[in-house]
Amino acid sequence: MNIYRNPFIVALWAPVYQLVATVAITNDFLMMAIFIMCTLGLLGAYVSDFPVLSTLYMNEVAHKTAVSSLMGMLLGFILFLAFGTGGNEGSDGGMVSAGGKFMATWGVLTLPAYPLMAYLISGVNKRDLEAEDKVRKGKRKNRTGPPIMKKDGF
Repeated sequence: MNIYRNPFIVALWAPVYQLVATVAITNDFLMMAIFIMCTLGLLGAYVSDFPVLSTLYMNEVAHKTAVSSLMGMLLGFILFLAFGTGGNEGSDGGMVSAGGKFMATWGVLTLPAYPLMAYLISGVNKRDLEAEDKVRKGKRKNRTGPPIMKKDGF
């Protein structure tokens, strides 16, 4: 097996991407919103067949990283809300340092994202991306336009 196609190695992009998310989340709400919008932009680029990176496989990895990041944030915040909230809301946070909060946030986000990314990449490795791209380009070439443009009196 190619080490660059190993799902457990490629899935390490999820914790790296979640590290950027952790920086955005711990700094400011606006940075978190911008990060989420950029992640949604990656998803939109994938859906519209816009090549963000140079190869098909790298675009697939970027898409799977964005999907796992958003799902990791969603599941991580659910885990955080379910298990992380205590009864002392009025206190200043206790004895947890800023670095500890950073690492806890990164851990909570990465815990669901890494296994999901490994699962998604294993599905990508089973596909023939070049054949799918040929079919997609053939369909794009055969498109003639909207049906209203095919009328004789137009």
